[in-house]
Amino acid sequence: MLWSVFDIDRACAALIDVGGYVRTDLPDAGADQAAAWGLPDDCSRIAQVLLTAPSDPATVLRLVRFDGCEQALIRPSQRVWDTGGIFDIDIFSRDARAAYRALVERHGWTAFGEPADYVLGDFDVTQVVARGPDGMVAAIIEPRQQSDVALPRPGALSRPFNATQIVRDMDATIAFFTDILGWRVTMAMDVEGAVEPGADVLGLPLPHARTTRRRMAIVHPDGTNDGSVELLQIVGLHGHDHADRAVAPNIGLFAARFPVADTDIAAATIVARGGTLHCPPCDVTIAGIGRTRLFAIRTPDGAILEFFQITNSERPIP
Repeated sequence: MLWSVFDIDRACAALIDVGGYVRTDLPDAGADQAAAWGLPDDCSRIAQVLLTAPSDPATVLRLVRFDGCEQALIRPSQRVWDTGGIFDIDIFSRDARAAYRALVERHGWTAFGEPADYVLGDFDVTQVVARGPDGMVAAIIEPRQQSDVALPRPGALSRPFNATQIVRDMDATIAFFTDILGWRVTMAMDVEGAVEPGADVLGLPLPHARTTRRRMAIVHPDGTNDGSVELLQIVGLHGHDHADRAVAPNIGLFAARFPVADTDIAAATIVARGGTLHCPPCDVTIAGIGRTRLFAIRTPDGAILEFFQITNSERPIP
């Protein structure tokens, strides 16, 4: 997951302190990465670091700071009925309430609603959707059922295992992921006609929380819930659409990366199915990974998905 920030030290602080994440400073990204992201010529530097969860470093959060160029927040109003881009990352905790309390007291985070217990389909959890600096939203989840992702040690947070997108049209977005990308639907359900699960975990205002239909789905290349994308449509509530802002160098969660066996074949397959590439296959050196062949596509709601093939690795990739 790629997170564009104003201040790397500030952005890292809470996840290191409360989550137990480990910071790795990296060399600046080069001109090939700048070109792949379509950055303006006035971007003078791309500083970057990795944050990894000590319990499971398989998935990393890459923070980047773009110097010298004009920037705006991707999702400035941060309401769950605002569409466009990537809304949040989902992470596990053994005590969601304690983790959120530490984020509030020590780092000034807030949330859409207080931590709440709820059951929804196969999910039986305590959850809080917390907001930090630089467009960060993290759904902190304490599961009470079996999980595919290893739970962190007490007092820490897991690696991100899922990311959520708020979408305008669920049917069109699912068709994009299944028909264009060839992904599978892991879960799909509608919630309607009851008080919002968890009373107010998404912060929907009353009386809309009792009547608003919420359409939810999870999609994944292999049909699992680890490394997946969650889709959420708040039917009938219309806010701002931020799809056009969901690009570098703007601030917030701006892209997710997925490995593929052959970049050129994957890109050609997507085009043959009717997809349009945001960035055609190109060779990019990614610090911490190595030399890669990379391309990108944007979802119907503007979220950038990057697909890469390692051609010369710097280190073993889990």
